[in-house]
Amino acid sequence: MQTVRRSFITGIVIAAFAGTVAAQTVVVGTGNPDIDAAAVQAAVDRGGSVVLRGHFSFENPPTAHGELPDLTAIILISKETTISGTWDEDGEMTTITGGEISFLVEAYGAPIRIERLRFVHPKRFAIFVDAVNGLTIESCIVESVDPLPPPSNPAGLTFVSGIYVSTQLDGPNRDRTGNAGSVSGKLSILNNQISVNGTADEGMGITAWLVGLPENPVELRISGNTIRNSTQKGINVKQIGGSVRIEDNIIASSVIYTGPARGYISGIHCGGSGSYVVARNRIDVADPNAAGIRLRAIGDLDAPIEQATITDNDVTMSVPENLGLGVRSAGIEIMGLARGNVVHSNRVRGRARGVLSLAPDKSGNPAGNTLDRNDGTNLISSASEKGQQQ
Repeated sequence: MQTVRRSFITGIVIAAFAGTVAAQTVVVGTGNPDIDAAAVQAAVDRGGSVVLRGHFSFENPPTAHGELPDLTAIILISKETTISGTWDEDGEMTTITGGEISFLVEAYGAPIRIERLRFVHPKRFAIFVDAVNGLTIESCIVESVDPLPPPSNPAGLTFVSGIYVSTQLDGPNRDRTGNAGSVSGKLSILNNQISVNGTADEGMGITAWLVGLPENPVELRISGNTIRNSTQKGINVKQIGGSVRIEDNIIASSVIYTGPARGYISGIHCGGSGSYVVARNRIDVADPNAAGIRLRAIGDLDAPIEQATITDNDVTMSVPENLGLGVRSAGIEIMGLARGNVVHSNRVRGRARGVLSLAPDKSGNPAGNTLDRNDGTNLISSASEKGQQQ
């Protein structure tokens, strides 16, 4: 006979089913941040299966400290855990409001799964991951990630990303190489909906960089996600030790960037090491200096981008007619030391300087890339007459 044991803590119901399944912790939101954050932290500290129900508030300042400098969050996940949302009697999804980095994953050697949660106005990041061995983030909704400047520089540029997987808080260079081996295994970011606050200086939907090593690689799959209103890059993946598949995503941004940009604007950006496949994505960007898809070497690390496959993507460049096209405007751009990449059977429409662009930078020149059967019939470019590209 199955036996059930339940005990009650403020905001938590613990149900253990003897002899059948592992213990499951159910946390019911109260809308009080003093109660909700403590209850969720207590549940994930136990590990195992954690189910969140109702409405939670994470509006208090972050108090959970990560290992990276200046990294603090509301909830720290440090052991094998599955966190699942559900629906209430009115059909509403489990909702978490606010929170400066709602979930921080530092689970060395352990797998983590986060699914079916709705994050409303998280600050900086909804989910940050810097140590894990196997990760799934699936069917979550992240609504309007709010920008904040770096903790170490309150006057600095504001940066946000709905989901951020990295062993470093800032981008890779010779002085910041992270501990890439602390993130390994299969990393799956699937079927999420993410919107970014369009006022962010650097607003991104999904970011992954400095993860995986050749001897301890990652298999990163970013698939089926919808990303809106990014101000820099919808999906930004750089310096990966392992394979990357970016497939079947929808990326749409009507934002015209006006801030002091530090990076190149693009729907999908792949940089440096990694084995990349970018396929069947639908991308729509409006910035006049953007690329729909960009492949780029990382000169600061002497890291070329090689053997990537970019195929069967639909790119729409929705640049308003009253704006001039910038030098980085292209449906697909290959920059710097890029070798042996294959770009074929993609479709580009709208307004841009061209379907494809090959551009040198300080890392070197593109060479040995294959460009085949890409369709720009419906592109209006700088070199077009009567709407048809020449």
